[in-house]
Amino acid sequence: MQDLNSLPLFDRIQIQNSEDFDNLIDTLTKEQGDYIIKIALEKAFNSGIYSLTESEILSKSLRLKNKNTETISENDTE
Repeated sequence: MQDLNSLPLFDRIQIQNSEDFDNLIDTLTKEQGDYIIKIALEKAFNSGIYSLTESEILSKSLRLKNKNTETISENDTE
């Protein structure tokens, strides 16, 4: 495994050591997983990995997912 001393995952999540990484993997929640997928897609998008067509459909998909997540959260609090 790669040296994990202060390894930034997707340029946003700071991992200090392999124990932190293992803990993140072992205790990952759905919300954290959704966030990681979101920032991974954003990093790939900002790196120019996707074509214009792929970027558009991914952007729309993320907006819909975020909208649906917000709606579900609002309904849970009622």
